[in-house]
Amino acid sequence: MAFANESDRRVVEQGFVDRVQHLAEAANPAFAAGSLLVPLAFLGASLALASTELLFYTHVAAGAVWFGFALIFPAIVGPTLGSLDEEASAAVTTTLVPKAVFFLVGFSLTTVLSGTVLLTTDLGLGYGFGGAWSGAALALGWGLFAFGLAVPHRLHLSAYYETLSPDPDASRLESIEKKNLVVGLFEGAMMLAIIVMMTGFRLG
Repeated sequence: MAFANESDRRVVEQGFVDRVQHLAEAANPAFAAGSLLVPLAFLGASLALASTELLFYTHVAAGAVWFGFALIFPAIVGPTLGSLDEEASAAVTTTLVPKAVFFLVGFSLTTVLSGTVLLTTDLGLGYGFGGAWSGAALALGWGLFAFGLAVPHRLHLSAYYETLSPDPDASRLESIEKKNLVVGLFEGAMMLAIIVMMTGFRLG
């Protein structure tokens, strides 16, 4: 493809660290760093100020961004890319995916870390909830975070690297898009379950 240079194509065969560096460069290093550090900075400020209120709003805001963005990808972005011509779809994919990876990791990690602190009374900032509801919500949150790293992110990156390859396989990209839809539905169901559990232990 005209937009892909030899450096882009070689990254497909690089190791993990080299790929992360490539993604950071593709996303813009400042954006990549900010996506990780800004939400985590609010978590750090909550701990430094011993503010349960700030910690709670950090958790809710980060979770809303994570959940919303995770659903937008399979529901809107994927189908939209599928309706574009090959060159336009490739241009969007190679621009969007690197940014999305860092953005989602930063907000999802902040969500589960802040939730853990909120439910850990020994840290002094916890809400003091206990029992099955809170334990299940926390376990499912961490499970969804790990699932996000292992499945959706890998699918997005598979599409990204396939697009950068010398001869992108349209059928493989279509298959990845279909898998993204199924994964998105599963994530949506799990996110809804977390919200139900959180409501359960907050209301009684």
